[in-house]
Amino acid sequence: MKKLFTLIAAASCAMAMSATSYMCHLKVTVNDVVSEQDQVLVEVNKNNGGYDLSLKNFCLESDGNKLPVGNIAVSGVQGVNEYGYTTITINEPVIITAGDDPSYTEADWLGPMLGEVPIDLTSRFTDSALSANIDIEMPGMMIGVSIFGVTPVLQGDVNHDNAVNISDINTIIGIILNN
Repeated sequence: MKKLFTLIAAASCAMAMSATSYMCHLKVTVNDVVSEQDQVLVEVNKNNGGYDLSLKNFCLESDGNKLPVGNIAVSGVQGVNEYGYTTITINEPVIITAGDDPSYTEADWLGPMLGEVPIDLTSRFTDSALSANIDIEMPGMMIGVSIFGVTPVLQGDVNHDNAVNISDINTIIGIILNN
């Protein structure tokens, strides 16, 4: 019986450790007009059915004005692990939900009013870095979202070889170059 409880506790810990948060830089292009912002949160969770990725409290910014869009999330996307990173791709409609930023009311969020939004998403990530491209084609509007981020702490033994050395720098360069 004790072994069963230990196994359940270990499985619970492993599931809890499969979530990774990345603080990201975001570049949004709407019909060739570019805006950029820092400090957006992207979360990736690994589960038995694949990967869940979410961009929380997504806002379009232009000339200092913010248009709150909402949470863009995909679930259960199968990943391909090769070259030291995982790649997920999805090309299907999603429902954008209201964000939870207290600066806005539920009625302020544009996403829930849009219904199904067609997205084409490709994301590559490791435990320490993430890049993603999301293309959204709406009638009369082409939106491109480019995301690059790292987990809050990217220092020390990045490649987990139990040593801090030049191979950690090579790993970071590989992550940046998507190698």
